Amino acid sequence: MSREPARRQILCPRCGTSQDVSRNAKSILCPGCHRNISTADIDINEYCAKIEMYTAGKISVGRKGSLIAEVRADEISVRGEIKGPVRSRGPVALEKGGRIFGNLTCPLLRVEDGAQLVGMVVAGPGAEALLAELETVPSRASA
Repeated sequence: MSREPARRQILCPRCGTSQDVSRNAKSILCPGCHRNISTADIDINEYCAKIEMYTAGKISVGRKGSLIAEVRADEISVRGEIKGPVRSRGPVALEKGGRIFGNLTCPLLRVEDGAQLVGMVVAGPGAEALLAELETVPSRASA
């Protein structure tokens, strides 16, 4: 039987700085942007409104959960509802009855029958790089 290593590598959801942390750590200070990083998994099973919900862990929104925030995480699972832009470094699972109202960026997206997604989707292995490239192109409205 193999044991999990005592430490793990995480990336800051804000600046992308890599850091080696204890597997038991719930939050740490980012050496890059000097902001607090939550490393814990977050479960949302009721109404929750915040400006931002950033974690270097997993966010799960339960069937009765409603999250209104800018969301960044390593992995996201939605059975309830998210309103706001969503960025994930890992897979996003939009399960039956789940709803996302906002732009979504992720490397892997799974959408089940009965789920809703309203917004721009940038998905695939190079999603972050493609989104950064799209943001640097001047819009025609401002030209």
